Amino acid sequence: MRSLGPRAEVAVAMTILGVGAAVVAAMHLTWPEPELPAMAYSVSGGEVSDLKPFEINDISGAAVELTPGSEGARLVRLSNPNSVDIVVLTLQAEPGQPLDEAQNKVPGCPPAVLTVVPMAEPVTIPPSGSVEVEMVVQIAHDVPSACTDLVFPLTYSGRAARA
Repeated sequence: MRSLGPRAEVAVAMTILGVGAAVVAAMHLTWPEPELPAMAYSVSGGEVSDLKPFEINDISGAAVELTPGSEGARLVRLSNPNSVDIVVLTLQAEPGQPLDEAQNKVPGCPPAVLTVVPMAEPVTIPPSGSVEVEMVVQIAHDVPSACTDLVFPLTYSGRAARA
């Protein structure tokens, strides 16, 4: 395999960062069955790369009840659609404004009551392969009563480079 050189490797890493997939999944205080997550992609910097962005899929599926001060977990599958190894350097998730059953935003419940701990260690994904990582979700101790039975959308994002 031909070496790209340091400048090109940085360009490839920045492209993967810019094109990295973001996935929206649902976190719930009572955790009803989630709908299929929406996929969102972004391109920035105008860099050209022969690598495709890695895929992020929340595969937790099962309902989990979270109470004030508790922790839960989301199982996330990272997939490499490329023909070379990649290293996922970072993976994080940001909670969005909670929604009620009618999908309306609830201003009395701030997204900050939910936090997701970023992935602790980089992971290598083989060509056309995937790995599963667990993302720890924490609920604040002082959750307003307006947050009961709400859906917290999560937007996943990450950064990867050629291994």
